[in-house]
Amino acid sequence: MVSPLTPPPMTITFMVPPRRVPCPSCSFLRHASHPTCTALRLWLPKVRMRCSIANRSGRRKQSVAGHDSRENVRMHRLRLRAVLCTTLAAVAFDGGGAHAQTITAATTQPGSLTHSLGSAVAKIATEFAGVRMVVQPQGGSSLLPIAAKISEFGFSNSFDVVFFTSGTGEYQGRGPQKNIRVVARIFPNLSPLYVRLDSPIKNLKDLKGKRIPGGFAAQKSLLLSYTMQLANAGLTYDDVTVVLTPNVVKSADDFVAGKVDSFTFGLGAGKLKEVAAAVGPLRALPMDPDPVAIARAQAILPTSYMMVVKPAPNFPEIRQEMPLVVYDFTMQTYAEVPDDVVYKVAKAMHDHTKELTATFAGLRRFNPKEMAIKYDGLEYHPGAIKFYKEIGQWPPKER
Repeated sequence: MVSPLTPPPMTITFMVPPRRVPCPSCSFLRHASHPTCTALRLWLPKVRMRCSIANRSGRRKQSVAGHDSRENVRMHRLRLRAVLCTTLAAVAFDGGGAHAQTITAATTQPGSLTHSLGSAVAKIATEFAGVRMVVQPQGGSSLLPIAAKISEFGFSNSFDVVFFTSGTGEYQGRGPQKNIRVVARIFPNLSPLYVRLDSPIKNLKDLKGKRIPGGFAAQKSLLLSYTMQLANAGLTYDDVTVVLTPNVVKSADDFVAGKVDSFTFGLGAGKLKEVAAAVGPLRALPMDPDPVAIARAQAILPTSYMMVVKPAPNFPEIRQEMPLVVYDFTMQTYAEVPDDVVYKVAKAMHDHTKELTATFAGLRRFNPKEMAIKYDGLEYHPGAIKFYKEIGQWPPKER
């Protein structure tokens, strides 16, 4: 069974061998190979798009389901990718006699925390939940493909989900997104700011006048994370030198290149090891535990809270016990995803914690006894609620 999608109008035929031929109008790849279909000696379909060239001067008009904005073009590409993956899966599994349902999980780019997290959850869901979960890396928030019903699952910061569902913050003007549902709390997002081990920067206040990543056109929630940490120190972006960057991975690359003096990333992410290998050991910056300073941070990010983080072998950047204002990573879906699918995925995560941890060390922070946490303004999926009632975690805990 293939999850429901609403793709734009298209004609699908199959073609062998694979070639990568971009459409001359919109640059979509019209056919491409895929690891799964390679193993099965199948190939992704050739998709003929409705495209038109506006004029000969180089400007192109992209006709995407009646819309021509950049965002709709991007969503169209995501739909196309999802259709290709699920079409392939349907052919592969039906042809082989298997009946596992194929679902997708939206994450950020490879090397990021949510990609590592999503890959681990996808592995456990595929092995123990009776579904086949495929990771779909995105250039921006995973909430967009979920709301558009392109991906069944995704991972986001709890504050970002609050803003997205309510149509506030960076999503002002979009209107409420009422079909988003929480599946589970994953773990607290420990994403301090880092500097080189020998840097003279000792705390967040020392960042005044320093070069800090900013912009984050593809990840607006990251801009709020920086703003929150600066606010904790009584600073704003006006107090630092802003170096524009599109996303979290590029900001880490800028740090390696010497373009910025500090950057943030989720503890446990593979990218941190890559950065440390390039520039030497890293050191996380502590936050101010004063209640007034904490309140400044929480005013920027709803659902955030303070916790003390201790040094651990898998967190070499934590050089000493330090306070951090953190926020939870949560797993989301949309309301129309079948209850039994959400139930089985939540149960697989709960029952196979050891396997999750073995797949991704960052999931050592995952506590199966705290999967249901109350977040003001957010609703849980009925499939998740059913499971949490069975294991005594419903109603959800207050933070």
